[in-house]
Amino acid sequence: MSFLYLSDEMAKGFLKLKEHPRYKATVIDIEKQLIKEHAPNIIKCIEECKFNLIDLGCTGGIKAKLLIETLKEHKFRYCPVNVNKYLIDLSLSNIKNENFKNITEYAPRISPDFNNLDEVGAALRNINYNKNVYLIFNSLLGGFDINDYLFRLSQSMLPGDVLIIGNGIRKGERFVNIDNYKHPLFNEWLIHLMKELGFKENEVEYDARFTEKRIEGIYKTRVKKTIEVGKNKITLNNGDKIIVASLYKYYANELEEFCKMYFSDVELFKDKEEEYALVICKK
Repeated sequence: MSFLYLSDEMAKGFLKLKEHPRYKATVIDIEKQLIKEHAPNIIKCIEECKFNLIDLGCTGGIKAKLLIETLKEHKFRYCPVNVNKYLIDLSLSNIKNENFKNITEYAPRISPDFNNLDEVGAALRNINYNKNVYLIFNSLLGGFDINDYLFRLSQSMLPGDVLIIGNGIRKGERFVNIDNYKHPLFNEWLIHLMKELGFKENEVEYDARFTEKRIEGIYKTRVKKTIEVGKNKITLNNGDKIIVASLYKYYANELEEFCKMYFSDVELFKDKEEEYALVICKK
Protein backbone atom coordinates (compact mmCIF):
# COMPACT_ATOMS: atom_id res chain seq x y z
CA MET A 1 0.00 0.00 0.00
CA SER A 2 2.85 2.39 0.73
CA PHE A 3 3.98 2.21 -2.91
CA LEU A 4 0.62 3.55 -4.07
CA TYR A 5 1.54 6.98 -2.66
CA LEU A 6 5.22 6.74 -3.58
CA SER A 7 5.40 10.15 -5.25
CA ASP A 8 3.38 13.35 -5.43
CA GLU A 9 2.26 12.31 -8.92
CA MET A 10 0.79 9.11 -7.50
CA ALA A 11 -0.87 11.02 -4.66
CA LYS A 12 -2.48 13.39 -7.17
CA GLY A 13 -3.51 10.42 -9.30
CA PHE A 14 -5.36 8.92 -6.34
CA LEU A 15 -7.07 12.23 -5.60
CA LYS A 16 -8.23 12.30 -9.21
CA LEU A 17 -9.55 8.74 -8.89
CA LYS A 18 -11.53 9.81 -5.79
CA GLU A 19 -13.45 12.27 -7.95
CA HIS A 20 -14.54 9.61 -10.46
CA PRO A 21 -18.38 9.44 -10.30
CA ARG A 22 -18.52 5.72 -9.46
CA TYR A 23 -15.80 5.90 -6.79
CA LYS A 24 -17.23 9.09 -5.36
CA ALA A 25 -20.73 7.61 -5.17
CA THR A 26 -19.80 4.21 -3.70
CA VAL A 27 -16.99 5.27 -1.36
CA ILE A 28 -16.67 8.99 -0.69
CA ASP A 29 -20.32 10.07 -0.51
CA ILE A 30 -21.51 6.95 1.32
CA GLU A 31 -18.73 7.17 3.88
CA LYS A 32 -19.46 10.85 4.50
CA GLN A 33 -23.16 10.10 4.98
CA LEU A 34 -22.44 7.26 7.42
CA ILE A 35 -20.20 9.55 9.48
CA LYS A 36 -22.94 12.19 9.64
CA GLU A 37 -25.65 9.68 10.55
CA HIS A 38 -23.69 7.89 13.25
CA ALA A 39 -21.71 10.73 14.76
CA PRO A 40 -23.64 10.34 18.07
CA ASN A 41 -22.48 6.72 18.30
CA ILE A 42 -18.90 7.85 17.73
CA ILE A 43 -19.12 10.63 20.30
CA LYS A 44 -20.42 8.36 23.04
CA CYS A 45 -17.38 6.11 22.59
CA ILE A 46 -14.89 8.93 23.08
CA GLU A 47 -14.00 9.84 26.64
CA GLU A 48 -14.07 13.43 27.90
CA CYS A 49 -10.36 14.08 27.81
CA LYS A 50 -7.75 15.50 25.49
CA PHE A 51 -6.83 12.96 22.83
CA ASN A 52 -4.98 12.49 19.56
CA LEU A 53 -7.27 12.31 16.52
CA ILE A 54 -5.03 10.23 14.27
CA ASP A 55 -6.04 10.41 10.59
CA LEU A 56 -4.27 7.30 9.27
CA GLY A 57 -3.61 7.39 5.53
CA CYS A 58 -5.03 10.91 5.30
CA THR A 59 -5.92 12.10 1.80
CA GLY A 60 -7.14 15.64 2.39
CA GLY A 61 -8.87 15.47 5.76
CA ILE A 62 -12.39 15.69 4.31
CA LYS A 63 -13.80 12.79 6.37
CA ALA A 64 -11.94 13.93 9.48
CA LYS A 65 -13.52 17.37 9.01
CA LEU A 66 -17.02 15.86 9.21
CA LEU A 67 -16.17 14.13 12.47
CA ILE A 68 -14.43 17.18 13.93
CA GLU A 69 -17.58 19.23 13.35
CA THR A 70 -19.48 16.89 15.69
CA LEU A 71 -16.83 16.84 18.44
CA LYS A 72 -17.57 20.36 19.64
CA GLU A 73 -17.33 19.48 23.34
CA HIS A 74 -14.01 17.67 22.98
CA LYS A 75 -10.49 19.07 22.89
CA PHE A 76 -7.94 17.21 20.81
CA ARG A 77 -4.81 17.26 18.69
CA TYR A 78 -5.24 16.60 14.96
CA CYS A 79 -2.59 14.18 13.66
CA PRO A 80 -2.63 13.51 9.90
CA VAL A 81 -0.46 10.51 9.00
CA ASN A 82 0.69 9.29 5.59
CA VAL A 83 3.77 8.08 3.76
CA ASN A 84 3.39 11.08 1.43
CA LYS A 85 4.08 14.64 2.64
CA TYR A 86 1.91 16.20 -0.08
CA LEU A 87 -1.20 14.47 1.28
CA ILE A 88 -0.31 15.40 4.86
CA ASP A 89 0.14 19.05 3.92
CA LEU A 90 -3.14 19.00 2.00
CA SER A 91 -4.97 17.56 5.02
CA LEU A 92 -3.43 20.11 7.36
CA SER A 93 -4.31 22.99 5.06
CA ASN A 94 -7.93 21.87 4.65
CA ILE A 95 -8.46 21.39 8.39
CA LYS A 96 -6.66 24.59 9.44
CA ASN A 97 -8.73 26.62 7.00
CA GLU A 98 -11.84 25.68 9.01
CA ASN A 99 -10.48 27.36 12.18
CA PHE A 100 -11.90 24.69 14.46
CA LYS A 101 -11.89 25.88 18.08
CA ASN A 102 -11.76 22.33 19.47
CA ILE A 103 -8.36 21.57 17.90
CA THR A 104 -5.70 22.48 20.45
CA GLU A 105 -2.62 21.37 18.49
CA TYR A 106 -1.46 19.81 15.23
CA ALA A 107 0.98 16.90 15.07
CA PRO A 108 1.51 15.61 11.51
CA ARG A 109 3.55 12.44 11.04
CA ILE A 110 5.24 11.01 7.97
CA SER A 111 5.36 7.23 8.27
CA PRO A 112 7.96 5.34 6.22
CA ASP A 113 5.51 2.51 5.64
CA PHE A 114 1.77 1.93 6.07
CA ASN A 115 2.69 -1.31 7.81
CA ASN A 116 4.15 0.74 10.68
CA LEU A 117 1.03 2.76 11.42
CA ASP A 118 0.53 0.91 14.69
CA GLU A 119 3.73 2.55 15.97
CA VAL A 120 2.41 6.06 15.36
CA GLY A 121 -0.11 5.98 18.21
CA ALA A 122 2.51 5.07 20.78
CA ALA A 123 4.79 7.85 19.54
CA LEU A 124 2.02 10.46 19.76
CA ARG A 125 0.74 9.51 23.20
CA ASN A 126 1.97 11.73 26.04
CA ILE A 127 0.87 13.11 29.40
CA ASN A 128 -1.33 15.78 27.79
CA TYR A 129 -2.82 13.48 25.13
CA ASN A 130 -2.96 10.02 26.65
CA LYS A 131 -5.86 8.67 24.56
CA ASN A 132 -5.94 7.95 20.83
CA VAL A 133 -8.80 7.97 18.33
CA TYR A 134 -7.78 6.39 15.01
CA LEU A 135 -9.48 7.01 11.67
CA ILE A 136 -9.00 4.49 8.83
CA PHE A 137 -11.21 5.64 5.96
CA ASN A 138 -11.31 5.18 2.16
CA SER A 139 -11.16 1.35 2.46
CA LEU A 140 -7.49 1.61 3.43
CA LEU A 141 -7.92 -1.47 5.63
CA GLY A 142 -8.87 -3.48 2.53
CA GLY A 143 -5.30 -3.25 1.29
CA PHE A 144 -3.88 -5.31 4.15
CA ASP A 145 -4.14 -8.75 5.67
CA ILE A 146 -6.92 -7.81 8.09
CA ASN A 147 -5.94 -10.17 10.91
CA ASP A 148 -2.34 -9.03 11.01
CA TYR A 149 -3.23 -5.35 10.73
CA LEU A 150 -5.96 -5.31 13.38
CA PHE A 151 -3.87 -7.43 15.74
CA ARG A 152 -0.87 -5.08 15.58
CA LEU A 153 -3.01 -1.97 15.83
CA SER A 154 -5.03 -3.30 18.77
CA GLN A 155 -1.83 -4.27 20.58
CA SER A 156 -0.62 -0.67 20.34
CA MET A 157 -3.90 0.69 21.76
CA LEU A 158 -4.79 1.22 25.42
CA PRO A 159 -8.18 0.78 27.15
CA GLY A 160 -10.44 3.64 26.10
CA ASP A 161 -8.78 4.13 22.69
CA VAL A 162 -11.14 4.11 19.70
CA LEU A 163 -10.74 2.95 16.09
CA ILE A 164 -13.17 4.14 13.41
CA ILE A 165 -13.09 2.21 10.13
CA GLY A 166 -14.70 3.06 6.80
CA ASN A 167 -14.54 0.08 4.44
CA GLY A 168 -16.31 -1.38 1.42
CA ILE A 169 -18.46 -4.47 1.99
CA ARG A 170 -20.17 -7.04 -0.22
CA LYS A 171 -23.57 -8.67 -0.52
CA GLY A 172 -24.53 -11.38 -2.98
CA GLU A 173 -21.55 -12.66 -4.94
CA ARG A 174 -18.21 -11.72 -3.44
CA PHE A 175 -16.62 -10.46 -6.65
CA VAL A 176 -18.60 -8.58 -9.27
CA ASN A 177 -18.23 -5.48 -11.47
CA ILE A 178 -14.58 -6.08 -12.39
CA ASP A 179 -14.88 -3.41 -15.08
CA ASN A 180 -15.06 -0.76 -12.35
CA TYR A 181 -11.44 -1.55 -11.50
CA LYS A 182 -10.35 -1.36 -15.14
CA HIS A 183 -11.27 2.30 -15.53
CA PRO A 184 -8.48 4.40 -17.16
CA LEU A 185 -8.11 6.43 -13.94
CA PHE A 186 -6.62 3.38 -12.23
CA ASN A 187 -3.94 3.23 -14.91
CA GLU A 188 -3.30 6.98 -14.59
CA TRP A 189 -2.67 6.40 -10.88
CA LEU A 190 -0.73 3.13 -10.95
CA ILE A 191 1.37 3.64 -14.08
CA HIS A 192 3.83 5.69 -12.03
CA LEU A 193 4.93 2.49 -10.28
CA MET A 194 5.86 0.96 -13.62
CA LYS A 195 7.72 4.10 -14.61
CA GLU A 196 9.72 3.85 -11.39
CA LEU A 197 10.75 0.36 -12.52
CA GLY A 198 11.95 1.78 -15.83
CA PHE A 199 9.01 0.96 -18.10
CA LYS A 200 7.51 3.36 -20.61
CA GLU A 201 3.71 3.60 -20.82
CA ASN A 202 3.59 1.75 -24.15
CA GLU A 203 5.66 -1.12 -22.74
CA VAL A 204 2.98 -2.31 -20.33
CA GLU A 205 -0.79 -2.87 -20.32
CA TYR A 206 -3.00 -2.38 -17.27
CA ASP A 207 -5.71 -4.86 -16.26
CA ALA A 208 -7.64 -5.96 -13.17
CA ARG A 209 -8.68 -9.44 -12.08
CA PHE A 210 -10.36 -11.36 -9.29
CA THR A 211 -8.47 -14.04 -7.42
CA GLU A 212 -9.85 -16.37 -4.75
CA LYS A 213 -9.74 -13.73 -2.00
CA ARG A 214 -9.11 -10.31 -3.51
CA ILE A 215 -9.14 -7.90 -6.42
CA GLU A 216 -5.76 -7.28 -8.05
CA GLY A 217 -4.52 -4.48 -10.26
CA ILE A 218 -1.88 -5.88 -12.63
CA TYR A 219 0.37 -4.86 -15.48
CA LYS A 220 1.29 -7.17 -18.34
CA THR A 221 4.66 -6.47 -19.92
CA ARG A 222 4.96 -5.98 -23.68
CA VAL A 223 8.75 -6.10 -23.78
CA LYS A 224 11.65 -7.94 -22.19
CA LYS A 225 13.41 -5.81 -19.60
CA THR A 226 16.12 -6.36 -17.01
CA ILE A 227 15.88 -4.35 -13.79
CA GLU A 228 18.95 -3.81 -11.62
CA VAL A 229 18.97 -2.42 -8.08
CA GLY A 230 22.39 -2.54 -6.47
CA LYS A 231 23.62 -6.11 -6.83
CA ASN A 232 20.12 -7.45 -7.43
CA LYS A 233 18.91 -8.20 -10.94
CA ILE A 234 15.63 -9.53 -12.33
CA THR A 235 14.62 -10.10 -15.94
CA LEU A 236 10.98 -9.70 -16.94
CA ASN A 237 9.89 -11.30 -20.19
CA ASN A 238 7.24 -10.18 -22.66
CA GLY A 239 3.86 -11.28 -21.24
CA ASP A 240 4.90 -11.41 -17.56
CA LYS A 241 2.40 -10.01 -15.05
CA ILE A 242 3.22 -7.67 -12.18
CA ILE A 243 0.74 -7.21 -9.32
CA VAL A 244 0.78 -3.55 -8.28
CA ALA A 245 -2.32 -3.27 -6.06
CA SER A 246 -4.73 -5.52 -4.17
CA LEU A 247 -8.00 -5.01 -2.35
CA TYR A 248 -9.85 -7.39 -0.03
CA LYS A 249 -13.65 -7.17 0.10
CA TYR A 250 -15.64 -8.62 3.00
CA TYR A 251 -19.24 -9.31 3.80
CA ALA A 252 -20.51 -7.14 6.66
CA ASN A 253 -20.66 -10.06 9.10
CA GLU A 254 -17.08 -11.04 8.22
CA LEU A 255 -15.77 -7.53 8.84
CA GLU A 256 -17.64 -7.33 12.13
CA GLU A 257 -16.35 -10.72 13.28
CA PHE A 258 -12.76 -9.76 12.48
CA CYS A 259 -13.10 -6.59 14.53
CA LYS A 260 -14.65 -8.43 17.47
CA MET A 261 -11.59 -10.67 17.61
CA TYR A 262 -9.48 -7.70 18.70
CA PHE A 263 -11.84 -5.19 20.35
CA SER A 264 -14.21 -5.47 23.29
CA ASP A 265 -16.87 -3.10 21.94
CA VAL A 266 -17.75 -3.13 18.23
CA GLU A 267 -20.61 -1.46 16.34
CA LEU A 268 -21.06 -1.81 12.57
CA PHE A 269 -23.36 0.40 10.49
CA LYS A 270 -24.16 -0.24 6.81
CA ASP A 271 -25.52 2.02 4.10
CA LYS A 272 -28.90 1.03 2.67
CA GLU A 273 -27.32 -0.55 -0.43
CA GLU A 274 -24.92 -2.55 1.75
CA GLU A 275 -21.90 -1.42 -0.25
CA TYR A 276 -20.07 0.31 2.60
CA ALA A 277 -19.73 0.06 6.36
CA LEU A 278 -18.65 2.28 9.23
CA VAL A 279 -17.24 0.31 12.15
CA ILE A 280 -16.61 1.79 15.62
CA CYS A 281 -14.23 -0.27 17.71
CA LYS A 282 -13.30 0.49 21.32
CA LYS A 283 -10.40 -1.10 23.14
